[in-house]
Amino acid sequence: MELSKDRIRVLLIFTIGTLIMCCVFYWLPDKDKTVVNAFTLFGTFFSLFGLAVAYIQIQNIKKTSQQTKLAVEKSLLRINQVLSVSELSKANKTIQEIQSFLLHQKHEIALMRMKDLKSILIQVKYNEDLSEYTNNGLYNQNITDLGSDLNNLHDLIIGNKKGVNFSKLNQNLENLATTLTEFENKLKYKEYDT
Repeated sequence: MELSKDRIRVLLIFTIGTLIMCCVFYWLPDKDKTVVNAFTLFGTFFSLFGLAVAYIQIQNIKKTSQQTKLAVEKSLLRINQVLSVSELSKANKTIQEIQSFLLHQKHEIALMRMKDLKSILIQVKYNEDLSEYTNNGLYNQNITDLGSDLNNLHDLIIGNKKGVNFSKLNQNLENLATTLTEFENKLKYKEYDT
């Protein structure tokens, strides 16, 4: 649609310009109506016409460039959103694995996965797309609880502690899973306007 408007504009400029040059040449005194003057008049017109066409093309390129830039920015936002959702899903899957290892009393493996989970949570905390969600007390409390549970489980494994409240540990993991699922859903359904 835009291309046809530009073509019409160019044809209109060419037609009006040609008519004006013909009129100017026609109104020249008879002694100045020479081939050289005709070439000069029409050459000047064609130069100006070329500049006008170039200007129109530059404007079209500028508009296309801006549209492309907006599309790329929107795509990057969407890609970052998908990656963030992926990280949150990975964290939730890790929580499920930890709970399973704890249920089957595989404490060493659960401890390793808890360390992995802590690393993921710290990465998520510094993700710009998630900053509005992670900069609250609940998320920080979840990380603190995980760190405490990690230390307690570590102490149990090395023998410095006789027992761990696995019910509290599981409750903390469930609270964290709930928080992460909320973040994930907020991100999935967030609209990016660019």
